[in-house]
Amino acid sequence: MAPFYNHKQYQLIAKAIQLLEQNASGFGVDQPQIELKLDTLAKHLHTSSYHLQRTFTEWAGISPKQFFHCLQKDHARKLIASGKSILQTSTELGLTSGSKLHHLMLKFEALTPGEIKTQGLNLTFTIGQAVSPFGQVFICLTDKGVNSLEFETDELTYGSWANALAGLYPKATFVESHKKAESIIAQIFRPAAQPPFDVCLHLRGTPFQLQVWQALMHLPLGHLASYQQIAAHIGKPSASRAVGSAIAKNPIAFLVPCHRVIQATGELGQYRWQSERKKALHLWEQGQTSASVNVA
Repeated sequence: MAPFYNHKQYQLIAKAIQLLEQNASGFGVDQPQIELKLDTLAKHLHTSSYHLQRTFTEWAGISPKQFFHCLQKDHARKLIASGKSILQTSTELGLTSGSKLHHLMLKFEALTPGEIKTQGLNLTFTIGQAVSPFGQVFICLTDKGVNSLEFETDELTYGSWANALAGLYPKATFVESHKKAESIIAQIFRPAAQPPFDVCLHLRGTPFQLQVWQALMHLPLGHLASYQQIAAHIGKPSASRAVGSAIAKNPIAFLVPCHRVIQATGELGQYRWQSERKKALHLWEQGQTSASVNVA
């Protein structure tokens, strides 16, 4: 059975986002006719508007109109407002060790100081890579859960990623299994309309970083928050810059959704695994949220 995602579809979406970032004024952003923007974009991508529209629908479940709308700052600012209420609700409910992200039930546990001090002695890490809706992704697992999840970039290859892990845990045992990686990745990026899937995280970080990452886990698909909102949520309203630093060091992409934190102005900001991928994640999640609502 073929996976529900298509790597070539993501590449086309990423190129579309990149073109829009570079030439926003050239695609009729202020034009009311969505067809004009779609035709112009398709020509720049050397494809047909029909193929581009079909790609939007199949890859993310969104229409071209939704695609352009989701890239606008006003849309992002509205999602920040909803993110604030989501964070407040999670606090009132007393969520501490886990969260529900529509199709994923997340729980996390931190590496103990002893495990870090012994440099991974007696720990076994299973590593591998697989294709996701957002390109190649690398995953590292312990017997307690996901320890690392990173997207491939021009600077980050599978080899450099694996070497960095070996440097963090020089006394650990590493086992490579791409088959296991493919199975886990397929579950992580499954459509939101499917039944929830339990995912455990085994994180390494400072107490402050763990606090910030845990706060991010309470942001569901389709919701965004600002750095200031995250800082206020953890009880440190003046620490937005420190929050930004902690987010930049997040070792687990998507599951610890640092891509859902943006600037208060609506600007999406930078993303350690490429800015166009951050926009693609937002588009895909908007489609997943819409699909889950329609199914319900």
